[in-house]
Amino acid sequence: MSERRRQARLVLIALGFVASGLLFIPRLGIEVDEALVANGIFPHGEPWYAWGALPVMLISYLGALKTWMYSVLFFFVEPRPMALRLPTLLLAAWSLWLFFALLDRTLSRRAAWIGTLLLATDSSYLLMNTVDYGPVTLQFLLKLAALGLLVGFHRTGKRAQLAAAFFFLGLAMWDKAIFAWVLFGFAAGALAVFPREVLAELTWKNLRTAALAMIAGALPLIVYNVARPLETLRANVHAEQLAVLDKSVILTRTMDGSVLFGFMTAFDSGPNPGQPQHWYQSVAFQLSDVLGAPHSHLTLWAALLSLTVLLRAPARKPILFGLMVCVATWLPMVLTAGAGAAAQHVILLWPFHLLMIAAALDQLPWRGVTALATLLLCASSMAVTNTYYVDLIRNGPTLRWTDAMDPLHRFLTDMRARRIYVADWGILETMNLLSEGALPIRSADLGSDAGIRAMLLDPRNVFVAHAKGAAIHPNERAALEDFARREEYVEEPVTTIQDRNGRPAFDVFRFRKLHL
Repeated sequence: MSERRRQARLVLIALGFVASGLLFIPRLGIEVDEALVANGIFPHGEPWYAWGALPVMLISYLGALKTWMYSVLFFFVEPRPMALRLPTLLLAAWSLWLFFALLDRTLSRRAAWIGTLLLATDSSYLLMNTVDYGPVTLQFLLKLAALGLLVGFHRTGKRAQLAAAFFFLGLAMWDKAIFAWVLFGFAAGALAVFPREVLAELTWKNLRTAALAMIAGALPLIVYNVARPLETLRANVHAEQLAVLDKSVILTRTMDGSVLFGFMTAFDSGPNPGQPQHWYQSVAFQLSDVLGAPHSHLTLWAALLSLTVLLRAPARKPILFGLMVCVATWLPMVLTAGAGAAAQHVILLWPFHLLMIAAALDQLPWRGVTALATLLLCASSMAVTNTYYVDLIRNGPTLRWTDAMDPLHRFLTDMRARRIYVADWGILETMNLLSEGALPIRSADLGSDAGIRAMLLDPRNVFVAHAKGAAIHPNERAALEDFARREEYVEEPVTTIQDRNGRPAFDVFRFRKLHL
């Protein structure tokens, strides 16, 4: 195959991936973890740690690398779902290219096509990069770029490639410190499968180059942990009693594509079920009916079956490497309190189980069977993505991604309240992003009676919370209302904002003093 044809096919795969993601972007409200990128860009959203006006850490383990990128972008465009999500979708498509190059150089051209197609059609990878609520997109891009450079260094001996690889690994650590799990997985996989190759490269010059480059990439994270001694570790690294069963369920559900049902897309349709409005939506509904609306695909089973060819010499090392990286990356999640029980953690194992499948299918002696198996796996993943899309049209998103965010933003903007206090989690960051810091919005101060009393004194202040029965932290609103009753304030509803399906999503209310 000529280089031009190869590039054209990769472009088509990337375009198909991006087109699939574009279907979801406008129908999902901006989730709080996505909106966190605005901290350090707009007022009322302060980063965890900064150098003057320059944000460095958004929270104790999340760096401001993505914020630096979006601070430039938002100078030219308004922070709306398309502007927020299209860049991460394009970066994820670029990662497909890097994965192809990695497999092409280490396995074969056929394995590269298989692995790239599997990754491009994987529903968990598509959806979690479309919204990047982890955030995870930069993690994929940086680790695949680093692996490609390390392979190049091993073959050419050029230290510039070694330095670039470890600089990217350092950037990934600053982007999100839990990338340490991935580094542990890389090290375990490489030492277990390629011990001679690794040990041969452990010279003082190489170690010095790698260390200095990684320190340069992770420098903001290092400086933060010097200024606030080891706060990333102290705040986040806590062992827990093994919850292997629960975390195994999240692992398997992320791998079979079912993990975001009921988390991103709602299970019920509400009072006003959505209907297809365009021909492609009608096609999606028809396909869902024909296929039986599958909620899981075959990738997990294919990864397990790939282990059966471990004894075949050409496939043994790549499959074992993929397996070791997955196991060694997941193990720290199991041992760390609060980790591994969410899809945005498990997805960090990607795409190494797909590498295993690609290596196994590449060993099949019959090209037709290989092509058919690849097509079946891709089709099963695409069918699950189609179910997500149909559910999103019919049922809408869950409260975390509610499409009521935009009408809430418009209503609060038109109100021109003196201050807006948020009495629940998952609202403040998104409102601050959509308003570009223009709304006088802040978290309700519920830590003391004096704080609550100060909020209630001015009748021009308004309060926002999720609708009753839908609250994420219901105790926050309850504490506010209990104090108001004791102080003889009456709660006055202003409005209830509904989502596209007619479900109450947000309550806007104020308080008035009795007996004035």
